[in-house]
Amino acid sequence: MKRIVFPVLAIAALWGFVGWSAAAQQKTKTPPEEPPANDPSRIVYDVTRVNMLFTVTDKHGRFVTDLSKDDFEIFEKKQKQNILEFTSETDLPLRLAVLIDTSSSVRDRFRFQQEAASAFVNGVVHDRDKAMVVSFDTGAEMVADLTGDTNKLENAIRDLRPGGGTALYDAIFFAAKDRLALDQLLYKFRRAMVILSDGEDNQSHYSRDQASR
Repeated sequence: MKRIVFPVLAIAALWGFVGWSAAAQQKTKTPPEEPPANDPSRIVYDVTRVNMLFTVTDKHGRFVTDLSKDDFEIFEKKQKQNILEFTSETDLPLRLAVLIDTSSSVRDRFRFQQEAASAFVNGVVHDRDKAMVVSFDTGAEMVADLTGDTNKLENAIRDLRPGGGTALYDAIFFAAKDRLALDQLLYKFRRAMVILSDGEDNQSHYSRDQASR
């Protein structure tokens, strides 16, 4: 297998269901330029280990799940670093965004959408997992924030009513950028988004490209 090389400061995409973490030894303990010793904002740590999170996909976008430590090399300033630990993390908690189209165009299929969303939430959210429910018609609305309470999620889905236009891309941008991305800064977990819609956007301020970045 072709060896994969990562610079020590690079972090690959965090979206996905399968990931690895590697701890690499860092030889440089002080940055090239330091603030003055009497600077109150100056914080100094001796760093001997650096954790890196990453996912690997093939050219078709499919996750590669059978890699080992020997498939990777990590360099810092052209100096090879020793990989101290290497683990595959497939059981991380899930953070799920369920986006439900409540526009007039799905009125005939809305009951089916509600039933499908409820069944999905009950079948997927367990233990440390959390999900949110976002409805969208002429705009996006958070109807249930991240929670592991499936009853709360079901009630939010059941109370939805159809009507209005379709701001699909705004809903995607809101759920991904304003909610899932923020929580990712604090914890390690898998992130996913499920969209129930006919896909006909006619109200969004954001474009498809902006929503998918």
